[in-house]
This record gives sequence, structure tokens and C-alpha cells, in this order.
Amino acid sequence: MEAPTTTSARIRIRIRGLDHRMVDQSAGEIAAQAARTGARVNGPLPLPSRVEVARAGGQDEIRGHHRLVEVIGANAQTIEVMRRLNLPSGVDITIVLPDQPIAPDPNAVPAKRNRRHDNRVAAIQFLCAWESQRHPDLVTALYDFMNGREQGRDYFSFAEELIHGVIRDVTLVDVVVTKYATNWAVGRIARVDLAILRLAVFELMRRTDIPPIVSINEAVDIAKEFSTEESRRFVNGILDSYMSELGRDPRKAEGG
Repeated sequence: MEAPTTTSARIRIRIRGLDHRMVDQSAGEIAAQAARTGARVNGPLPLPSRVEVARAGGQDEIRGHHRLVEVIGANAQTIEVMRRLNLPSGVDITIVLPDQPIAPDPNAVPAKRNRRHDNRVAAIQFLCAWESQRHPDLVTALYDFMNGREQGRDYFSFAEELIHGVIRDVTLVDVVVTKYATNWAVGRIARVDLAILRLAVFELMRRTDIPPIVSINEAVDIAKEFSTEESRRFVNGILDSYMSELGRDPRKAEGG
């Protein structure tokens, strides 16, 4: 890897593996090492998981898990640190050029855009990065996260509302997650699943303008897209239990 020039001081690193915990650990270590060199770090951000082995014989499908770490303002020390990365077996990294898009699966059928879904996905990606780094400067972190996206920042106004709300109420949200995640401490929940749960619990708790079933269905869909079949069931079970406690009509909003 060559030292960055003035126009190439932004590095994007894609991390892939079959074990989501190992992928999260590796991505977090890459982000932490880059940050120690004085560079700003956007991520680790979860990307959609991909089926590696199809479901067979009653077994769940095996998925590859992907994370993205974007290093902003990379310097010579950053490059040297990246050269010395010692990744565990089963975890691969790819350096993605700054002007190279993170392309979707070329065989996938293009989906119609759903702004609210896109915003929830963006919020979950940011919350995953926030859990890893607990950004002290949320303004800069959000700027780095939103900069360079296909849609302008105005498109993600709902995501920013959700992000600020979850971070503000994270202590209360985690009480709910812990209550219903039987035998699962927050620290043991996969990082993507935790972000999905935090977002959905916040919506159920605070966003009475959204029908509960919408928040739950979105969370389950995102878990399936970004995590595993097991995660989808785990998320659905927790959110259904919490919704029952609220006593709200699952299909009706109650006003904003």
C-alpha cells in the first residue's frame, strides 16, 4: 500500500468473514489502530451479508459478514499500521479505492427505493460505528458518515432523528433490551443485532407516530439483510415481547 497523496488520503477497507464476532473484532481493531495515528475513522459500518452456503438438510444458510472502515486523513503512519495488520484466519480485507463504489451484488434484482428503510439502515450502520468508538464529537462523526453518500444529507433527515434519539436514550433502551434478551447481556449481543434492537426499541418507546408493527417488521427485515436467520428470530422475539408490554394497537400510530 502506497502512502496517500493529497487526493488519496481517504482509504476504505472492506472486511469479510463467516464468523460475525471475529469480523466485528477485526474491524474494530482496524478502526482503533487507524484512529491512533491521528486519522478520523468512519466505521466499522455493517454491509449486507451474503449467502455463502445455501440452506440444506434443515440447517440455516451460512452467510459471509461484511464491514467497512473508512479512514479519513490517512497519513504515512496510518499506511504503515495498515501494512502490519495481523488478522485472524478466516478474515479477509480488501482496500477499496476512494472513488470506487461499494457495488451491490451484480446478480441481485434492483430494489425500489424506500426512503424510510434507507434511513433506518443508515441509522443502524452509524449506531454500529458509534458502539465501537463512542464518538466524542457526534457532529463530525455524522458529517463523515453522511459525506459522499449517493443521496444528499437531507435525504437522511429521519436517520439523524433516530440516531440522536437512540444515543440520548440508550441507557433506557438497553434496560428494555436486557430485560427481554433472556440470558443475553448487552455485551454478548452481536453488534449489528444490538444496533437493530436499539433502533426498534427506541421507535416503540418514543415514536408513537409510527405503528409498532412497522418498526418491528423493518427491524426483522434489516436483521435478515445484514445478519443471519437466527438473528432475525432473536430480534423478532424480543420486539414482540416488548410490544405486548406496551399495550398499543400494533397497527395504529398514536400521533407525533
